[in-house]
Amino acid sequence: MIVDDHPIVREGLKMVIENTDDLEVTATASNGKDALEQLDKMEKLPDLVVVDLLMPTMDGGSLIDQLSNKTNIFILSTEINVKIAQEVIKKGIRGYLLKDESPLKIVESIQKILDDPNYIAMSPEILTTVMEKENQEIELTDQQVSLLKMIAAGDTNADIARKLFVTTRTVKNYLTVIYETLGVHNRAQAIAVAAKKNLI
Repeated sequence: MIVDDHPIVREGLKMVIENTDDLEVTATASNGKDALEQLDKMEKLPDLVVVDLLMPTMDGGSLIDQLSNKTNIFILSTEINVKIAQEVIKKGIRGYLLKDESPLKIVESIQKILDDPNYIAMSPEILTTVMEKENQEIELTDQQVSLLKMIAAGDTNADIARKLFVTTRTVKNYLTVIYETLGVHNRAQAIAVAAKKNLI
């Protein structure tokens, strides 16, 4: 299935794919909402859904969240979304190529993904961007480092609030800022990243 808001991309890609033996485009959609409506009516999900990221009504990221680990997902976009690129394995994304790749490379990647369950296709530019992001220096204040050490020691928000003479709501606000700085969502991830970066 091809999901892209540009008709010329949908039809062009469909033509290239269907000129390849053993590949067939079962459906096309102009946005995520359209795609989900069509998928709901299908007895069997397509083996691979090709998704653009920038689309009206429902973008590719939202569609990927709905399809995560239900079928193979292949992103074909002009945009490099670092957050999505970092979550390819978790979200069941099997490929992430930029639209300036040659049609031959795109079709070859689709074939490899369908032939090899362990293969993941990714444009070099996307890989480089992700690696640069992960290698960026993270800067935390002394207070934020102290907070991280407290949660690493097992202190609850209430414990930390008592030690700092603030409310638990203030502690939550402090932690939210730390999570955003580290690019994580919870205590365990924060401790893991902080330890990896030698911050605690």
